[in-house]
Amino acid sequence: MKALILLGCPETPAQTPMAVYVFNKLTKMGYDTTIAANPAASKLVKISDPEGLYNLNLIDLERTLGEINEGDYDLLVGFVHKDAAASFFVTFDQILNTKSIALVFSRDADEVAEFVNMIEESGSKALISAVRAFHNPSPIKVKFDKAIKEFE
Repeated sequence: MKALILLGCPETPAQTPMAVYVFNKLTKMGYDTTIAANPAASKLVKISDPEGLYNLNLIDLERTLGEINEGDYDLLVGFVHKDAAASFFVTFDQILNTKSIALVFSRDADEVAEFVNMIEESGSKALISAVRAFHNPSPIKVKFDKAIKEFE
C-alpha cells in the first residue's frame, strides 16, 4: 500500500509537526509513505527529523503533479490551509481517484468553510476533516486520528 501526503506553503506552524506525525502513523499502518511538498515545506520537514529517524521520503510537489497517474497511490492525505492547497488537493484527488483525506484548517472559521466548499464543489469524494487551528497541531491531530480510523 502506498500513501501520498501533500504539503504546500508552510505558513502555519501546525503543518510541519503534523506532517511528520501523519507520515509516522501511516508508515506504522503499513503504508509506503511519500511526502510531496514545495521546497520550503520540504526543508522544514527535513529539519524536523535531523537524525533521519523517520526515514522521510520527500519529493517535489509540482514535479509530482506532472508525473502521477491513477492507481499510483492507495491513500492521499492533503493539508489544506490556503486556497492554493485546496486546488492542489482537488487536482491530485481527481488524478489519483483513490481514498483521500483533506485535513482542512485555518485560524479563521470562514476560511475553513471556504476551503471545505472548494473541495465539495469539485465533486471530490474525500473525507473532509475540518477544524479551526493554526499554531496548535493538537486539533488537527485529533481530527486526523478519527479520520484515518475509517480507512483501517
